[in-house]
Formats: sequence, C-alpha cells, structure tokens
Amino acid sequence: MAAYDDLNVKRIFVVGIASVVVTAVTALAVQVLYHAMAQWQKTETQAASNYTRQNSILQEQLQEVSVFGVDDTTGNIVIPVEKAIDLMVDEPSSRKRDSDSAADESEADSDPKADSDSKADSDSKADSDPESDKENRDET
Repeated sequence: MAAYDDLNVKRIFVVGIASVVVTAVTALAVQVLYHAMAQWQKTETQAASNYTRQNSILQEQLQEVSVFGVDDTTGNIVIPVEKAIDLMVDEPSSRKRDSDSAADESEADSDPKADSDSKADSDSKADSDPESDKENRDET
C-alpha cells in the first residue's frame, strides 16, 4: 500500500515547469502575431482608403483660385493665382515708383508752408557756425 501513497514529486515538478514555459511561449507568440497582424491591417486599410471628402474640398479650393470672375458677396474681381503671381513678378519696379510718387504728392499736398519752413530751418542750420550754436546752448 505504501507504493500507492508516494507521489512522484520530481515528475510533478517537471510537468509544472514545462507548463509554465509552454504558457509563456504561447503568450509571447500570440502577442507577436497580434502586433504583426495589426500592422498588416493598418497598412491594408491605408492602401485601400479613399479620401473622397478631403479630395473634394481640395478640388473646390483649387477651382476657386483658378478662375476669372467676380466675387458675388464682395464684388471684387477674382483672377487665378498663377496670373496674379505673373503680374507681380512682371511689374514690381513700376508699383514701387507709383507708391513713391504717391507718397511724395501726399506730403506736398498736406502742408506746403511747413515744407518751406523746414527747408529754411535746415538751410539756416547749415549756414550757422559751431561757435554760435555753442553760445545758443549756453544761454538756455
């Protein structure tokens, strides 16, 4: 009877360790398989994606900047962007001259008497000698 009461501890220990190892390897294999399949699925989804909404918005925007016409809401004249760029590149110096001459005219129109007074002041300052300037500063 004693033969039936003794347990084979060595065999139980080996089977237990083997079970733990098999479970760990299986868990790692499942995890690797899951991540590989998730990456594959992501790649397939991106390859098969159809960006119709985004593409339609981009097409509408391209159409807006590519036509001649009049804006209904503001009444402004609309020209294509490429044409506007060409116009800006072709005539940069003439626009600068126009803006400079307009600025000169606006200054002359604002107060001609002030301009002549400032010229007279600058002429008198240029004609004065440094000694008189020093005396003027000492008096104040």
